[in-house]
Amino acid sequence: MRSGGKPAPESRIPSGSKEVAKTLDKQRVEPLLRLDACLPRKHQRRAAHPQHAPKRMAVSVPESRGSDSEVPAPGAAAGKVPETAGRVTVLELPRGFSEPPEQAFVLKDALHLAMLPVLAAVAWSCSDSLCLRLARTVTRLLRRLQPGRYRDYDGIFRDFHPATSRSDAGDDRSVEAAALQHLERLQLLRYHRPGSWQPRIEVAGKDNLERALAQGKGAILWVTSAIFSDTISKAALCAQGYRVWHLSRHSHGHFSTTRFGIRFLNPIRLAVECRYLAARVVIDPAESKAAMARLEQLLGDNHVVSITVDFTARRATLAPFGPGRLPLAGGAPNLAAKSGAALLPVFTERRSDGSFLVTIEPSLEAPPEFSHERKIAHMIASEAALLYRHFVRLPTQFLYPRLHYGRRLCEALAAGQVDARPPTP
Repeated sequence: MRSGGKPAPESRIPSGSKEVAKTLDKQRVEPLLRLDACLPRKHQRRAAHPQHAPKRMAVSVPESRGSDSEVPAPGAAAGKVPETAGRVTVLELPRGFSEPPEQAFVLKDALHLAMLPVLAAVAWSCSDSLCLRLARTVTRLLRRLQPGRYRDYDGIFRDFHPATSRSDAGDDRSVEAAALQHLERLQLLRYHRPGSWQPRIEVAGKDNLERALAQGKGAILWVTSAIFSDTISKAALCAQGYRVWHLSRHSHGHFSTTRFGIRFLNPIRLAVECRYLAARVVIDPAESKAAMARLEQLLGDNHVVSITVDFTARRATLAPFGPGRLPLAGGAPNLAAKSGAALLPVFTERRSDGSFLVTIEPSLEAPPEFSHERKIAHMIASEAALLYRHFVRLPTQFLYPRLHYGRRLCEALAAGQVDARPPTP
């Protein structure tokens, strides 16, 4: 059973509106993304139709995956209580701790503008393997010029990954992780090439999503914030015929969080992602509850909603992550506990041959006798345990700024800079 009905692109949710559910479906996606002022005309038309997807998208679904998948068997994702489930901490962060101050323009914006023509030329003319070799070369050069920039990567490998005992192993992995981030940026620009770009994508665990939709309460895809997840996971689900509503921040785009970057740089990514979505639900910074109310309505209509695993919410839960701890926002499990919808972790990986595998894991579940907050903590602990198994297997494909933020948060907690408490029983 798949999410059906007429596409309904969303607009920015007005703060405090009592008519959110009635008004959103009447509005277009262009005002929501503010793309019309900064995209070429042909991309304006593409952004206005989120259902647009390349016809030649090479996505395959194996007839039988599950326990035979390359991903380790997700015991925590199947509803089992992980050993670390009882050692979670709910954090209340001070305003400004997780979000940088709003700025109009920074030097990094100018560097992005200067480099975009060069990067686009490389992305459009070079193969994936050549792009990756160039990315590795550039990363090694930058590492020599700016050694402090990569010191956090090395420390994260040594702190979290069990196989990294020597500094040179951490150095190699940090170079590869940074190079893959450069490769992802080049692949994003390749989507803007005439004729677009058609990556090879395989989907595993589609039956988990089908079972969730068969219950009639919708499905929440909790998408891991891995290097290649933003665009590839959306493209894979769209090619399989699923209409997905994605929860998004107004600053989404990964290029910049300045006012200039949000208006002129981030739409480079948004224009591509919009091709594969039914619509976006954008969080109003002044009133986030309206966005969650909209998602509840969509789940009540048995639609598919996606939420990226977030590490920087003002209220987060610190869960065990191997030998360390990782902060995860509780928005997705809170929505699942309130609506009764299935919460399905999604992980995207790049294989050695350049193809991609998108894995939809079994639903995260909590014992029904748990309190609402304890259910959220349980699902977060299960997700963190699952994330760590993926991290151990594919350490270079995680977004390391997220893990660095988790380490910074633990330091702030130890220094008494944030409020912490156990989940309500």
